[in-house]
Amino acid sequence: MTAFWLYAALLLLAALAFILVPQLRAPRARADADRAGLNVGLYRERVRELEMQHGAGALTAAQLEAARIEAARELLDAAHGSPGRAADAPLGRAVPLAMAVLAPLLGLALYLHWGSLDRVMLARQYAGHPAQGIEEMTARLEASLAAAPDSAEGWFFLGRTYMAQDRMADAARAFERAAALAGRPPELLGHWAQALYFAGDQQWTPQLQALTDEALAGDPQEAASLGLAGMAAFQAERYAEAAAYWERLAAALPEADPSRAAIADGIARARELDQARKATAPPAP
Repeated sequence: MTAFWLYAALLLLAALAFILVPQLRAPRARADADRAGLNVGLYRERVRELEMQHGAGALTAAQLEAARIEAARELLDAAHGSPGRAADAPLGRAVPLAMAVLAPLLGLALYLHWGSLDRVMLARQYAGHPAQGIEEMTARLEASLAAAPDSAEGWFFLGRTYMAQDRMADAARAFERAAALAGRPPELLGHWAQALYFAGDQQWTPQLQALTDEALAGDPQEAASLGLAGMAAFQAERYAEAAAYWERLAAALPEADPSRAAIADGIARARELDQARKATAPPAP
């Protein structure tokens, strides 16, 4: 927790530096030089106009000289500064300074409302422990979820960990909690149904049917649900239906997925049994 807020403070200081340093440095000399150059340019342009008017006969020599003197006086007055310039400076600095104060406060308020500090802490909990045993990982996950029980990702990982230990009933409860927190996405429904299926000695139930139907309605290519539905159909000797589910599953998997070979074998076996059944079936009356 302390490290998280320390990093957040460092990022905030870096962001504030981009706003405040240019204001604190106050490049007044450069601004004065730019203003002086502009005034000199305007003075020269004015003198050229006066000389053109004199050449055209619109001004006498005396009028030209008087106009030059007046233009030079205006240049000197501008060089000493104008009242409007002093009035503009505070406003030019007030807005960036106000933003420097309000921006971190607004960012903190938005993070506390929509942020995911519990996910950050969960990720830190497992960072740097790649070699830990499955039991230790399970214990750490359980401890993390005791502190942050509303983390759908945490419950999902805990369910996967339980499945790796063949604790299917515990995995089903973890996936159920994750699905409830995440709004019942198809992927979590599929994992939940899969854990329930193995926890119940691979017996198909109305609950499993409802879960797979819901998952496939939300995502027709949801892998766990397609595989599970195919297994249930195969065990019920609905071989054509099983092959159809597994073909949909194979189409949804990446080409390099290592499970594609096993799925292809299952499809071939289901098609073979379906053809054998049709060949031995008595003719329709």
